[in-house]
Amino acid sequence: MSWTKFFRVSTVAVFISLVLSGCFEDIIPLKVGSSAPPATISLLNGAILEVTDHPGKGQILTFMSSWCPCSNDSIPMMKKAYGEHGQGQESKISFLMIGIQDPESKFRAFVEKWDIPFPTAYDDGDEVARTYGIKQPPTTVFVDKDGKIQRVFYGNIKDKEQEFYQWTKELL
Repeated sequence: MSWTKFFRVSTVAVFISLVLSGCFEDIIPLKVGSSAPPATISLLNGAILEVTDHPGKGQILTFMSSWCPCSNDSIPMMKKAYGEHGQGQESKISFLMIGIQDPESKFRAFVEKWDIPFPTAYDDGDEVARTYGIKQPPTTVFVDKDGKIQRVFYGNIKDKEQEFYQWTKELL
C-alpha cells in the first residue's frame, strides 16, 4: 500500500470515528431493572417536578416532539390509558409527557392542540432525555411503583397497541 493511500484511508477512518463519537455523545440507554434516575423538570404550567417523585405509583414517561408523526399517532392511546388509570386522587399510575428536540413554543402548541389531560413538561436542552438515555422521540419509559425501570419502548407505541395496554396494566 502506498503512503498516499494509507494516509487517505487513515484520514477517513479518523473522520468516521469522530463523527460517530459526536453522534452518540454520552447517552447511555436505561437498563431494565435499574432505578429510574432522579431528574427535575419544569412543567408547562410553571411548577417544578421531580420526575421520580411518585411513591407507590407506576409511572409512564413519554418523550415526544410536535414534528414527529409517531408522537402524534401515540397520543390517543396515552390519553385513553390516562383516563383508565391516571385520573383523580385514586390514580395508580402517574403520566408525564416530556417535550424534546422541539422549540418550546411548538411543543406548547402541540400540547394545546391535543388537549393533553396529564402533566406536560418541556425539556430545555434535552437534559432529562439524556439522563434517561433517550436519543429520539417518541420513547416511552415504564417505571414500576418501586421506581424500577420495567420497560423502555423506542418508536411508535401505536404499533404495539395491545402490548402498550398490557405493559400499562403491569404497573398497577
